[in-house]
Amino acid sequence: MAGPSTPTSTPDLLEQVAALKHDLGKYVAWTSANLEDAVWTGPVDDELVSALCADLLATRTHGESKEAAWEVWRSHRASLPEALEPELAAVEVAVGVLEDAGACLRRGDREALAAKRSAVREAQMTIRAQLRGLHRRLLRER
Repeated sequence: MAGPSTPTSTPDLLEQVAALKHDLGKYVAWTSANLEDAVWTGPVDDELVSALCADLLATRTHGESKEAAWEVWRSHRASLPEALEPELAAVEVAVGVLEDAGACLRRGDREALAAKRSAVREAQMTIRAQLRGLHRRLLRER
């Protein structure tokens, strides 16, 4: 009889990470990843606000329904093992940064958003990189 499988070797985790990579990793920076570097500095302009609203506040859409990045994370998190893989733990921290920035977006607080935008950009890149890396690792370990 085979011993219990480790969280990283379960096919379910691979499927969950693939779905998370698509639902969160792909769309969390879908619009803002294409912005010029200059948009991320200086006064917060409408282009940045619009892109971040699309990416963070409407990460996943179903018809008229919109889910923010942290809502997408939480919907997936509920089915993940309690002890997170290191990559997923990093994603969880990054999602917290985005949720904090989302509050600024909802309030229309451009000054607060300006103070957070470099952390937002880093969090977006972290989410994408960590999910991509974990997915690749799980594929190798199968």
